[in-house]
Amino acid sequence: MDKLKALKVNDWLVVAGGVLVLVFGVARWFSWEVTVDQVVVVPEDTSNAFDYLLTGVLPWLLIVGAAAVTVLLATEALRPGNVPWPLVMVGVTLLGFVLIVIRLILGHDLETGEGADLDQSRGIGIWMSALGALMAFVGAFIGFRNTGLETEYKPVAGGLPPEREIPPPGDVPTP
Repeated sequence: MDKLKALKVNDWLVVAGGVLVLVFGVARWFSWEVTVDQVVVVPEDTSNAFDYLLTGVLPWLLIVGAAAVTVLLATEALRPGNVPWPLVMVGVTLLGFVLIVIRLILGHDLETGEGADLDQSRGIGIWMSALGALMAFVGAFIGFRNTGLETEYKPVAGGLPPEREIPPPGDVPTP
C-alpha cells in the first residue's frame, strides 16, 4: 500500500479513468426498441462495450491497460527501460477516447426494415466510459507535459558524454 503513495495526481487521473471504463464498459451503452405501426416487434434490448469490437472492446482494453501500466510503473513493478512511456500513454489513451466518442456519435448499428421505427437511447455506460477515457487522456497528457521525452545522453558511436554542454538549436550566441 505504501507504493501507491508514489502515484502522482496525473497517475491517479489515468487510474480513475481506467476504473470508470472498466466498470461502465459492462454497463448499458445503448438500449433500443423496434416498432412497426405502433406494435413492438423487438422489445427493449441493450448492448455494452463488448458488443462493438473496434469501438468498444479495443478502447476498453487500451484504457484499462494504460491504467494498469501506470500503476505498475509508479510502483516500480515494471521497469521503464527504453520505452517512452509518457508518449505511449498519451497515444493509447487518446486512441481509446476517440474510439469511444466515435461509438457515442454513431449510436447502435441496427438495420430496420421499411416502415419500422427505431427508438434508441444512450445509456449511462457509454457516457461514463467516455468520461473515464477523457480523464485517462488528460492524466496521461499532464504526465507527458511534466516529463516530456527526457532521456539520458546515450552516445551513438560509444564513448563518454561531451565535456561541454551543447546548447539547443537557436540558442547559439552570435558574434
